[in-house]
Amino acid sequence: MIRFRIGHRWKREPAEAPHDSVSLELDGVNLLPGAVEEPLVEVVPALLGALAALHAGGQRLAQVSLTEAHLELVLRRSGGDIEVQVASLSRPARLLRPALRLDAEELVEAARACGQGFLEDLKQVAPERLRGEQGQALQRALKELEETAPHPRELRPEPFTFRATAPTLPGFGFVLDDGDDVLRRAAREKGPALASLLCPGEVWLALPQRPVAWRAPGPPFLTALELTRQAADLARALEMGEPRFSFEPAGVRPELTLELKTGEARLGGPPIALRAEELLAAMFHLGQALALAMSERERSLANNPYLQELTERSREGLSHLRGAVRPPEEAGAAPARVASASGGSRPLKVPGRLRRLRFESLWEQRKLVDADTGRLMMGRQGLVYSSPDMACVFERKTGKQVWRRAASHGVAASEDGYSLAASGVRLCGFPGKGAGADWLRVHDGLRVGPLLLRQYGMLYTLADERVVLALNEVTGREAWRLTPARTRRGYLSIHAHRALLATDSGYLYGLGLADGQVRFRMSASLPFLGAPVPWARRFVALLGQGSNSALLLADAHSGEAVWTYEMSLALPSTPLPSGKRVYIAGELEGEGVLLCVDAAGQSRWQRALHLGPGPFALARLPGAVLVTSSLGAAARVSDSGEVDWRMGAAGEQLTRPLRPIVSRGVALVPGERVRAVDPLRGDVLAEVRAGAGLMALQADAQLNLYFLDELGTLSAYRLGSHFTVVGG
Repeated sequence: MIRFRIGHRWKREPAEAPHDSVSLELDGVNLLPGAVEEPLVEVVPALLGALAALHAGGQRLAQVSLTEAHLELVLRRSGGDIEVQVASLSRPARLLRPALRLDAEELVEAARACGQGFLEDLKQVAPERLRGEQGQALQRALKELEETAPHPRELRPEPFTFRATAPTLPGFGFVLDDGDDVLRRAAREKGPALASLLCPGEVWLALPQRPVAWRAPGPPFLTALELTRQAADLARALEMGEPRFSFEPAGVRPELTLELKTGEARLGGPPIALRAEELLAAMFHLGQALALAMSERERSLANNPYLQELTERSREGLSHLRGAVRPPEEAGAAPARVASASGGSRPLKVPGRLRRLRFESLWEQRKLVDADTGRLMMGRQGLVYSSPDMACVFERKTGKQVWRRAASHGVAASEDGYSLAASGVRLCGFPGKGAGADWLRVHDGLRVGPLLLRQYGMLYTLADERVVLALNEVTGREAWRLTPARTRRGYLSIHAHRALLATDSGYLYGLGLADGQVRFRMSASLPFLGAPVPWARRFVALLGQGSNSALLLADAHSGEAVWTYEMSLALPSTPLPSGKRVYIAGELEGEGVLLCVDAAGQSRWQRALHLGPGPFALARLPGAVLVTSSLGAAARVSDSGEVDWRMGAAGEQLTRPLRPIVSRGVALVPGERVRAVDPLRGDVLAEVRAGAGLMALQADAQLNLYFLDELGTLSAYRLGSHFTVVGG
């Protein structure tokens, strides 16, 4: 018995876009495992439309994407049957089971019954959906399924077999056994992209004295795709200097264990000599060879996006295997100096031990709007003030306003001065100075900002605090957007070539920066509390609810979770990765503590802070961590867990936690009185009164201070002089 089933939760919990489970059951066995949160108004019309096209005889190949589950349902018409394949593009990429041949009439009847039931439910729960394009597509597909199906004459396919041996040892060979001529027929009929590549075959690994050391039957394209993904993981392990790397090639046993230092490997038998670099090159060469063989069989496949992605992955991987080539330096020439990322903030030049600093009032700006939600950033043009409805820049020395943007539907600003201003119908992009916008675009009324990130000529911001928008920096054209389901608040960050979106619904999305494609989606048992923090090639994210919290470490490229460290911290701070450790502070049973977790997810130590109530903020010091509380208290904790010094409170509690700043060898501790502290000894070098309403704190490379208070007053203080004791 064949039956399509749709979940009923979406009817009990109406949402703007209904999401629920979709299943295809054959004698009670679900062929679509994991499809539990799919957009029904997209998937159901697409499924019925694909079967209607096969039913009418207009095409013989169809594909339906289940994006949330990373599944692709491939349907191929063969006489009176329809062949069903389910491919998973998550890790590892594979066919979930061998192809099944189902009776076409029975499959169409099951789809018709499912579609009619969904249509009736939509009329009752969300009738407005029927007036849209997707509702019309659903009704049109149902009408086509009710018509009498023609029986077109089947053309006998031209079988195709291609065998490629391993060019080197170690190396991968493959065979394409395309008895139904899927490659050519699908391409000529302009069939779906992935379905055109799923011809049968196998891939094998050839080693010295072992011609077939490992083999993986199934579509060679999926095998090669997963091997290139694993090759990227292996390349990262080599770069990080890890001693060992183990994986199941393409998800097929036995497991292959590589000793990266000694050049030995174990693959279901005694140790063999196998260098990781040679295997890495062979994995990438397989992707190129397979793409070439498929495109030579059918030229139009050269434009297939899946095949192009495989080729690009392989080409990029091989390019990274080449060693860096450095030009010879001229004789006697001094090596070029590299500017520091901190903008040239060097320690103060002192003849001995620093004892005292003196700060003088420089300038003041009043009546900045939305100061309670505003933030300060140090940019090239000056001091950037950004709030939900307004952004402006002030010269650091004089306090003169350089530019100001205000809009009814939000303003987003980056620290380098680029800004977006949105009204109900228009979105404007400003590159920096000047009153005029570089471009204007029609806007759909979403509220943008205040966060704005720039990367590779693109602008990334959040709309309505949850929708990710990607815009071209020059033209303002919207490249893509992502609207996560059941999310009220999202946290966006960028890590290398990934945009990472963490949500309060417990999902984290890894997106391609260029196309916005969801490369991975992670699910957690707790809501995310902030944006993911980069940690080398991985990222660490904070989850929590009440007194329960956790740290999640995952690979930024694949989304594969490395570990989850559960804690019982209330008011946890933003994680601080440093070297091979990550630090986090919070309240444990009403007392402030600092936790240190290593790269393997194991607790190294836990120390009581005795700094009063949280929340806390962290900053990195050489060989230690600086912890501050909202009372202005601070402590220096060494990497071994020893408290080097502790400093008491500085007045009333601040309304929000502010991160301490380390500039020119001086630590600035926020509080009602902002204190400049010697980070090594804990001596107070200077105090500047900021008030309990301090909302933001910044310092520039000259150690000038900038305070923003709750009344919207922006104050600047200049470092007047410093005093030292000669001889320490």
